Amino acid sequence: MDYFVATVLFDLKKALSLMKFSRLYAAPVVALSALMLASVALAQEAVTVKDVNVRAGPDRGYPLVVWVPGGSTVYVNGCQSDYRWCDVMAGGDRGWVYARNLQYTYQGQPMTIYGNGPTLALPIISFILGSYWNDNYRNRPWYRNQNQWNNFRPGNRPPVFRPPFQPPRPQIVRPQPPRPPVVQPQPPRPPRPPMQIQQPPRQMPPGNVGQGRPQPMPKPSEGGRGNPQPGRGGAAG
Repeated sequence: MDYFVATVLFDLKKALSLMKFSRLYAAPVVALSALMLASVALAQEAVTVKDVNVRAGPDRGYPLVVWVPGGSTVYVNGCQSDYRWCDVMAGGDRGWVYARNLQYTYQGQPMTIYGNGPTLALPIISFILGSYWNDNYRNRPWYRNQNQWNNFRPGNRPPVFRPPFQPPRPQIVRPQPPRPPVVQPQPPRPPRPPMQIQQPPRQMPPGNVGQGRPQPMPKPSEGGRGNPQPGRGGAAG
């Protein structure tokens, strides 16, 4: 709980214990305390001027807690004495932001916290790594390396983060089912040539030679047997 909020609650509890109020005055006192708490919370709100990294300590070497975009509203818990780093709440995460990246509204005007800390009168807080990390970072992976970070000083090289050792898990080798044989595709067969039917040679009729015109038959000779000779074997006249 913030220092201002705790102070207001303590003062109210002390005043109620010392003074005897009737029920008639109890409700206004409760309402007034709620307004005071709201005003205190509103008075310590700042806006990020750009995208910022929230760190686990007041230096860029500390581990990254969360990334906050520019224009986001964060709640300032307090700053270091030189007002270079401020402890903020960003949503559900807590960490440190460089004060040049935070603007604070003072008398209606936005002012950068860095260089204007005494004017803004923000609370001064210190950083103790052990208690701070125990309260906020128990579920972080680098929380187990807290001993290495105890010797870290701002401006020095941060320690190398090494994740905790985890024994390798045994690998279960399952037998692979036999693969089916690979069937190579057969090349396509060449097309068969068309079958040629051989026909017997045509016999030409007599008197025809080849496929040309028909040749004339030779004339019979005069002494042949085909025609009778005049004057022989004929009847008497």
